[in-house]
Amino acid sequence: MAEGKLIVFEGLDKSGKETQSKMLTEYLRNKGIECIYTEEPTPYNVFGKTIKEWLDRKFEIQSGKSIALLYTADRYEHMKSLILPKLAEGTTVICDRYFYSTIAYQSVLYGVEQEWIMELNRFARKPDITIFIDIPPEESVRRARTTDRHENLEFQVKVKKAYDELVKKHGFVVIDGNRSREDVFIDVRKAVMHIFESERGK
Repeated sequence: MAEGKLIVFEGLDKSGKETQSKMLTEYLRNKGIECIYTEEPTPYNVFGKTIKEWLDRKFEIQSGKSIALLYTADRYEHMKSLILPKLAEGTTVICDRYFYSTIAYQSVLYGVEQEWIMELNRFARKPDITIFIDIPPEESVRRARTTDRHENLEFQVKVKKAYDELVKKHGFVVIDGNRSREDVFIDVRKAVMHIFESERGK
């Protein structure tokens, strides 16, 4: 049995990643491709739940490296319990955020070295495709409706710069997210179906 694909969505807050991830999940299922949607931080374990409470400002953590370690612990649990078993079954996994988010956000928020975060995540399964939904930082803040500690313009501008560097370094597929969800999905669908068509052509 062929291993499933790992498809990752990245982007600024409120870029539409979750919407596009779920639209893609439904689309692939309708095409007869076994797939699941998941997200990071996860709701499945104590690490992910702790991160979500921290994001909601329920408590503070002083060390940026501690936060990066929490995200990485959540990710390894996520891989062990869900991502790797599903991929081994031949199921495609669509993930809203992955270790690139930890690099972009924690390097900006606390100045944690990107190389250190990459080393923490060196055993993480690499995505088959990473899609970056690109919106201006101003649009990210305009769409925000919560008290999430990340949703302010100064921070989003810095994160966008960090992502731009990751896009170049890791070869993300960049899709303009400042359009209707339907128009964005046309480009998402084309990018993703290409990896399945390439596999069939081998």
